[in-house]
Amino acid sequence: MPQKFSKRPSLIHFPLFQGRRATPSVKGLKQLLEYHGVVLQQETLEQLWAYHQLLREHNKDQDLTRLNAFETIVERHYADCTLINAYVPKWPKRMIDVGSGAGFPGIPLKLVNPEIRLTLCEPRPNRIEFLNLVIRELGLQGIDVFGHKVTSRSLTFPVEGVISRAFEKIELTLPRIQKALVPGGKAYFMKGPAVQEELATLHPEDFGFKLAGKYFYRIPQSTQDRALIVLEKE
Repeated sequence: MPQKFSKRPSLIHFPLFQGRRATPSVKGLKQLLEYHGVVLQQETLEQLWAYHQLLREHNKDQDLTRLNAFETIVERHYADCTLINAYVPKWPKRMIDVGSGAGFPGIPLKLVNPEIRLTLCEPRPNRIEFLNLVIRELGLQGIDVFGHKVTSRSLTFPVEGVISRAFEKIELTLPRIQKALVPGGKAYFMKGPAVQEELATLHPEDFGFKLAGKYFYRIPQSTQDRALIVLEKE
């Protein structure tokens, strides 16, 4: 059974979420994700739930995420990081996640697309430790952690794809990945609505890139506007 992702807000009536909160569980995760337009395989759901439990357990000082409510985490982290699959027919085989933090979007991306060879780039020691814990506890294969700041000098291995979520301005990230990304490779930037201002002054050709796609959407059943900007290295 393939994973399914909705590009439009669902018109289905969900009485579960009227007046009471969803129960943190695999079942609750499934219901919330479907509420936000995402249908996952059972195995993927269980892995995502295991990830969620690790996130909550190791987030006592809120250094991994400042979100607390189960519904909010599912909406703004898990649904947000999986809905982008609706706009990418096929992901590059070798990718990096720049500014991965607690694993967003890298971990959900890997769970939904296990065939991707993915490196999570995160320089902060406590988050490096957490990411390695997640990889170990979930038994994930084809994924590792680059525990250094991404620069044109530090990132020396070739990749076919780069993804980054709300990390920094696009024009600041492009020089970091310019040497590592192979010609024809793509960079995916997950942004909020303010990206319109970035695009107004962005000149990707100055860095050897061209605009390959831009998608503006809202997480279904929410007020969260999102954008996915795709650049291709020439």
